[in-house]
Amino acid sequence: MSLALKIGLALLLVFGAAIAMTTGLNYLRFDQTLHHLLSQRMTVVLSETRRDIVAGLDLGLRLENMENLDAILGRRLDMSEGIRNIQVFACDGSQIDVAQAGSVAPPPFSLPDMDQWQSFDHDRAIMGTLLRDSVGQCAGYVRIITDISDANAQLDHVSSRMWQATMISLGTIVPVLLVLFVLMRRRHRVFVELNDDLERALDGKASAVSAHDGDVLTGGEMRMISLYRQLRDQLSRENANAETRHDDGLIDGDDQSGDGQKHEK
Repeated sequence: MSLALKIGLALLLVFGAAIAMTTGLNYLRFDQTLHHLLSQRMTVVLSETRRDIVAGLDLGLRLENMENLDAILGRRLDMSEGIRNIQVFACDGSQIDVAQAGSVAPPPFSLPDMDQWQSFDHDRAIMGTLLRDSVGQCAGYVRIITDISDANAQLDHVSSRMWQATMISLGTIVPVLLVLFVLMRRRHRVFVELNDDLERALDGKASAVSAHDGDVLTGGEMRMISLYRQLRDQLSRENANAETRHDDGLIDGDDQSGDGQKHEK
């Protein structure tokens, strides 16, 4: 595999990883923002419901004795779209009252180990809080169940559009990378030829390097190639002079040996 191809593949992997990571981070940010918005909406409804119930508890009433508890829960049920259940439980976990929109049965209730809790389970979000009377003792629990299937559908839609945009971005990057690959290959070819020509110069062969004036090279690289040409010519002349002196030495040696033979005779 050539160096230009390796560089092109490396650039493709880097750009692809960068775009994929950006898409993933944007998706996680959108998911977090959406869940935060749903949580804030449920918090407002739960706070209003808790305030109305605590107002009756402050009067000394018990949850079981509140005659307007149905009206309170029904009014808060219509306060926000998506809320399906508002339940009131006693401190032992038994249900006292419920306001329900739809026919979907709520999940069973278990006593929590905290004053306020929240959970997201597939297409359902649950939030609850502990109710305390005027002396700070447990008076019961309130739980809100919200249908978040529409929010999840929006999240899936946004996710698909994000990944479509990612694929389009990668598709637009490929031609750019191909252009860069061609340019890098042309530049790499120039220096490969120079390296091969240097080996030819060391072997005393003639230069086979083209002018490279039409190649995509910078001014500094062209000056470097010009300097190489000067060194190459100088190296060729030195090799030619060395061969000439070697041949002259051989001839002089032959002449001296011939004269010596004549003197012996």
